[in-house]
Amino acid sequence: MNYKNHSSKNIILDRSNEKVESDFEDDYVVKSMGASGRWQAIVCAIVASSRLIATWNMLAILFLTPTTDFKCVKFKDNVTEEVKNSTCYKNCEEYEYYQNVFESTLISEFGLICDRAWLASFTQTVLMLGLMVGVSIFGWISDRFGRRNAMILSATSAVIFMLGAAFAQSYWTFTILRFFVGIASGGIMSITAVFTLEIVGPQHREMAGGLAVLPDGIAECTLAGFAYFAPTWNVYLLGFSGASVVILLVLLFMPETPRWLVTSGKADRAVELMTKAAKFNNRSVTGIRDNVTKSLQELNLKENEAQNLNYTDLFKTKKLTMITVSSFTIWFVTGVCYFGLNQYTTVLGSNIFIVVAIIGCIQMPLSPLTSLITKFFGRRASAMGTYIIAGCSMICLIFIPTSTWMSTLFGGIGVSSAYLNFCVLYIYVTELYPTPMRNMGFSISAAGSKLGATLAPFVASLRPQWAASVIFAILPMIAAAVCLLLPETKGQKLRDTVEEDSS
Repeated sequence: MNYKNHSSKNIILDRSNEKVESDFEDDYVVKSMGASGRWQAIVCAIVASSRLIATWNMLAILFLTPTTDFKCVKFKDNVTEEVKNSTCYKNCEEYEYYQNVFESTLISEFGLICDRAWLASFTQTVLMLGLMVGVSIFGWISDRFGRRNAMILSATSAVIFMLGAAFAQSYWTFTILRFFVGIASGGIMSITAVFTLEIVGPQHREMAGGLAVLPDGIAECTLAGFAYFAPTWNVYLLGFSGASVVILLVLLFMPETPRWLVTSGKADRAVELMTKAAKFNNRSVTGIRDNVTKSLQELNLKENEAQNLNYTDLFKTKKLTMITVSSFTIWFVTGVCYFGLNQYTTVLGSNIFIVVAIIGCIQMPLSPLTSLITKFFGRRASAMGTYIIAGCSMICLIFIPTSTWMSTLFGGIGVSSAYLNFCVLYIYVTELYPTPMRNMGFSISAAGSKLGATLAPFVASLRPQWAASVIFAILPMIAAAVCLLLPETKGQKLRDTVEEDSS
């Protein structure tokens, strides 16, 4: 190729590998508008902000159903008994609740104690099931109708159902609305990672992928703030729902990804978009149409290829089947471990506002740390390493008494490793699939984590305590072994055709 990029010194970072240099220089998105710049930074920030909506919904349960003490204050037939706190009585007509978060929580509002206590956890299980459905539905919508359309649809749906849930008059109405909130939030979670990695160059995907999940920690910190200043659970929901409306308005300004436009046969729109991006990045716009035209010829794309694909195509070849099954498996383990290990964070203290804020603060620096880890060690080694560290920390907890500084230390290491693993997989799995089915591939993999998340509370509550630690120790080791079945993707161009996976 005779084309020479005038800013190749900024585009080519790894000069020790000629193939990687060629891959970076040959990427038509990089040649047309640059590997990174002001345009990418602003768009990534807009897209990443949507994760606040999804994370608020996923973690809202921390304050909706906190540990609540209660006492029977009225018995049938005015019978007088010696009453014990948090004890259920068959002949009790009325209970009094002792709130430590809100004046009214889901537990006190809908009487989720005694034989109805399981419903407090069930509403979160329903939300996670919605997330599992949502990542699958919106993964297909994203690949079929575009990343932007899918994102706006999912964010709009989330806001509508979030506001509706705040005014629910019964437990089942609330839970049903939360299911639809989960579906919409699942769409947001699946689209953000794919969108971010499709608009930057190969040499910046580590940083973009790591920073894309930074809002998760921010969301957890701010959630503690919403809860602290809210008098009731309804106002609490309205607080972050109102903030979500603002984010939705910002999302209306997000563009489509040029890579999706090209692979969907919308070359003219792709050229127009990349021309605007190049100008915004202070780059030359000469040759952008030629870059796209030549790339289309080299890729030999079929007209509307993406529109003819569905989830069955993820198992079209032996290679794709291996990637899909392995990716689903490791995401399942990540879902169980991340959400399950969060149960251990209660050893940090008794003040729920402080505990949740601390967890969020711990996660924030881990997001950019992911960029360094995946940059130096690669995707597969980083995934395996975080699994092994999480597993080893859980092995140590088997032999350490609870409520000690040692259990706090190793519990924190386990949670941090699980979160780092989540960040690594957001980059890794996105790179494993070709563009026409990238969001579907990512979505079916992420659905595994949501399935794992529905089981996490049951694993974390196992007694004796060491039983949960054993499971949390074994599962990451299995996932680390499964990673060996996946290829390394560091420094590789994002593949744009399914035919590339047919070999």
